[in-house]
Amino acid sequence: MSLIRRCHACGDHFRPSPDRRHGRIQCRDTVNADVTLPDQRFVCADCRETVVELTRHWNRRDATDDLCSFCDSPATETGRVDLTSIVDERVVSQGRYRLCSECEVVFETFLTDLYVDIDLPDPWTHRPSPDGAVFEREGDLRVETTPLAAAEPRVRLFIESNPVVEAVPTGPPRARAREFVAAFEAFYPDEPRPLGEDVVAGNPGLRGVR
Repeated sequence: MSLIRRCHACGDHFRPSPDRRHGRIQCRDTVNADVTLPDQRFVCADCRETVVELTRHWNRRDATDDLCSFCDSPATETGRVDLTSIVDERVVSQGRYRLCSECEVVFETFLTDLYVDIDLPDPWTHRPSPDGAVFEREGDLRVETTPLAAAEPRVRLFIESNPVVEAVPTGPPRARAREFVAAFEAFYPDEPRPLGEDVVAGNPGLRGVR
């Protein structure tokens, strides 16, 4: 019987299946001393598509290439990431990619934001994505983050479809977005905008944008 694995994205446990692909992320080495990338992580069949969305346009490189797989810029040093698709326990495809120092930071942020390390309250749902994570509450509330490669990341609070609070996060944007989730479940405000503004004002990891 196949080993039980834990999905790095949604946190669910799964068994490899002969009917569906799951993914493996292996970071063989890095060149940025400030980056921490996991040696190996698995993603389930559903969450694998989120990783594929980010890496779809990466270019495969061998050990002699001096171009980054993500930004295609020349780099004197590159780290290596292997992305593998697996059916049951059989490898069906694998790509070897080289990342420059700057793009290692982008990939580190992606993996950090992809990871769900706390349970969300029942009214909330979460969709991780390279284009920006989305937290939605039953009703009219939504918290979004900008794409991982954005020059200056943002966390935005929406009431219905109207943006009402915007902030620049320090650290993983998705972690800062959870501050709004926790605050709304703690206080259940009648007027979401003032509470959103208070969250930004009281959190050192968020800087307000006018």
